Amino acid sequence: MVSINGLSSVFPENKVFQEDVKDLGRKLFSSKIDFRKMEKVYDNSGVKTRYLSENLSWYLNEHNWSERNYLFKKNALFLLKKAIKETISKTNTIPEKIGGIVLVNSTGISTPSIDAEIFNLFDFNNEIIRLPIFGYGCAGGVLGLNRAVEIFKSLRKSILVCNVELCSLTFRPQIFSKENIVSTALFGDGCVSYLVEEGGSCEILKSKEYTWKNSLSLMGWGVEDDGLSVVFDKVIPEFITKKLPCVLSNFSLKNLNGYVLHSGGKRIIEAYKKILNNNKTIQESEKILSDYGNVSSVSVLLVLMEMIKKKYSGTFLMSALGPGFTAGLSGVKINSND
Repeated sequence: MVSINGLSSVFPENKVFQEDVKDLGRKLFSSKIDFRKMEKVYDNSGVKTRYLSENLSWYLNEHNWSERNYLFKKNALFLLKKAIKETISKTNTIPEKIGGIVLVNSTGISTPSIDAEIFNLFDFNNEIIRLPIFGYGCAGGVLGLNRAVEIFKSLRKSILVCNVELCSLTFRPQIFSKENIVSTALFGDGCVSYLVEEGGSCEILKSKEYTWKNSLSLMGWGVEDDGLSVVFDKVIPEFITKKLPCVLSNFSLKNLNGYVLHSGGKRIIEAYKKILNNNKTIQESEKILSDYGNVSSVSVLLVLMEMIKKKYSGTFLMSALGPGFTAGLSGVKINSND
């Protein structure tokens, strides 16, 4: 039985409210556009609070790619160190016994990769397998898990999985596109860590990855002189409504009790509601969106944590979507009595 154990989350200290971020948006964008027309983007986002890597004043100024990426690496390592310590403590794990590290992110780059940095912070074995994963975006919460399960089945040793996303560091105040404005209303920062290993109360039953042809333009990053620019097409909710049901129907799970869904945004969640008959478990995705915003690959794991905390029990389909355009699926069985 392959399971998730020691699931832990850590966030930056800067907790902000949506009204404060809307005021920031007004300062940033009012000189070029009629911001009154954009206020509904903030009001209807489904986000009430979230955590940002820097103080709000930092986002008022332009920053180059070098500065953004320096802050990504610095903050990512700070958060991950705390999360990994918590995971190790919860599971009473000896770091030297861990067989692999899977590091998932899409919001900053580092060579040597962040997992190599992590390796030097703990007493890991020198023969540990490292797998840095970049570019899955929001789908990385599920697909990073799936890759870790595959490595575990080969090694039969505990695999440490870390997801860290600092989406706010990509905000570009001099860009007045609707996509950039939406990103200021939606995204937050944070990280999670956990072990994939034998035994536990959250069992992984099966997994799947599905990528649609000719869908590259739906979601991703543009690379600019001053950093990464967000790309997401307004047709994504419609695409999900039309294309995802067939994929889900071919991922059969017996005695399905509900869903663990990436909290990608209000319109994404509404699309899920439409195709899943407004299943009651979707309310947990809404809660995570409200409390943390969209934290890319971290978000679906926060939803799973919330459901474990609330003692959901049974079989659930875990799903997240990301650039490619790709769906990551996992079947998980939660036993709240363990």
